[in-house]
Amino acid sequence: MIIDDHEIVRDGLSMLLQQSFCIDGRICACDGYEAVKAAVDFPADLVLLDLSMPGGLDGMTTLERLRKLLPDAKIVIFSMHDDIGYQKKAYEAGADGYLIKQLKRDDLIQSLDKILANQKVFDTHIWEDDIEGDQFNLVDLPITKREKEVFILTVKGYSQKDIAERLDISVKTVENHRQKIGEKLGTHKRYEWVETARKYNVFQP
Repeated sequence: MIIDDHEIVRDGLSMLLQQSFCIDGRICACDGYEAVKAAVDFPADLVLLDLSMPGGLDGMTTLERLRKLLPDAKIVIFSMHDDIGYQKKAYEAGADGYLIKQLKRDDLIQSLDKILANQKVFDTHIWEDDIEGDQFNLVDLPITKREKEVFILTVKGYSQKDIAERLDISVKTVENHRQKIGEKLGTHKRYEWVETARKYNVFQP
C-alpha cells in the first residue's frame, strides 16, 4: 500500500517496487482516510506512508490507525522531513522504519529489504540512549528486573539477537522473557507494548 498525495510519487514508487520485489497486489491512496478505508479489505504486507497529506488526517494519526488495522504489516514512513523528532514519534506510534524521499533508488530498496527482514530502519541517534538512563518506573507492572531490561530494549526496536548479545544471555532466554512479559501484560503485540512504554515515559530523555 502506497499512501501519498502526489500521483507522481505513487506511480514512481509502484514502478520501483514492482521492479524490485515479487508483488501479488498493490493499492494506492491519496490521503489518510482513503488509506484507512482501504486497509479494512486489503491486508497489506508493506505500507509506505507520507506524513504531510491533506484531508484532515495527518500521517502520524494515519499510522496509528493503520497499525491497529494491520498489526503484522511493515509500516514505513516515507517523508521529506528529515527530523529526529518525527522519527521518534513514528517509532513510538508503531512504524517499522523511517525513510527520506531524497534517498537514492538502491538505498531505498536496501532499506526496505532490511525492514521486510524484521529489522528497524531509523536514524541511529534515536537508539543511542542507554537502558540505564531511562527515567521511568514500572512498579505497577508485575515484571522482574531482567524482564524490564528486555521490555525496554524490545520497545526500542532491538532484535532478539541484539538483546541477547547486549544482556549476555541466549536468544532462547530472550524468547522466554518476552513470552512471560506478554503473559503478564496481557498482550504479545509490540505496538501495545509501545503504548505501555509511552504511558511510563520510556521515551523521555
